[in-house]
Amino acid sequence: MKNWVLFQGILFGLIGVVLVYLTFSKVSFGEVIGVIQTGNFFVLIPIFLVSFLVLVIRVWRWKLLYKQSKIETNSIWLFHSLSIGYMVNFAIPRLGEITRTLILKKTENIPINQSLSTIVFERLADILALFTLIITAFVLEFFLGDGLLNHFTKGLELNLQSKLLYISLFLLLVLLLLFLVYKNRKKFGTWFSELMESFLNLFSMPHKTQFIVSTVLIWLGFYLMTYLWIFMFPSSADLGMYPCFQVMVLGVIARTLPIQAGSAGAYHYVVSTAFILLGTNEPTASALAIVIHGFQSVLTLLFGIISYIWFLYFGNKK
Repeated sequence: MKNWVLFQGILFGLIGVVLVYLTFSKVSFGEVIGVIQTGNFFVLIPIFLVSFLVLVIRVWRWKLLYKQSKIETNSIWLFHSLSIGYMVNFAIPRLGEITRTLILKKTENIPINQSLSTIVFERLADILALFTLIITAFVLEFFLGDGLLNHFTKGLELNLQSKLLYISLFLLLVLLLLFLVYKNRKKFGTWFSELMESFLNLFSMPHKTQFIVSTVLIWLGFYLMTYLWIFMFPSSADLGMYPCFQVMVLGVIARTLPIQAGSAGAYHYVVSTAFILLGTNEPTASALAIVIHGFQSVLTLLFGIISYIWFLYFGNKK
């Protein structure tokens, strides 16, 4: 298992490096830095506030899930565990979720299964929200006639043999997973049944409206964290709200890839290409990809380090 994690990390890391090269190979890096230096840095203030507010709303939404499980939680520890989890994901994708459960087990004595079920539920809600946005983006593109999303999907058409191959591989992986679960049923049976019980219990929460509203606000924040950046440079300030919606959708999809450093490379490639297709010149498009990803990376590390220091001091006291 450890070897597979290491292999996956190296593989996706190399993919990120290749995509970074492809992104900046056709443009002078010095020219990109020159564009960044001419930017309006006052836009960092509202972007920082929106980014922080998204974290706060995530804590509020997470707290709703614990409330359904009759578990009292401390919002401060939820915030710090969330920040540390994001920082861990920055280095090792997907490990941050486990880190969040361990921190709350140590500080709030919340059972790991309970925390894990809330995180899985959150993930499911965000995946549904993302699918809704993707479908909305394609519908809007169909009626408005803009081919930005089609540019990124036109190479995904597969012939019948390729489809059968991918379906066969998927089914093989599912069967392998089921076999491993069956072989270790005595070891994982109780844990898995408790996890599923906790997860299914969340569907009956009485405050569904609050959960949905918080999810909508989180994704509105994600949109603003892309849209506000266009006002940093004069050549991108007139792009408009709809093109930024398309860029946001593509950027979020790129961020779902398990590549270290917040999907570095994949995000830069997708976002810079999208801005170029929207009519932005290459140096500005590359500059936008760098500042959007870079600023969020800095915030992720900043909040994570502050929260980790808080955890080392107050967590050990508890």
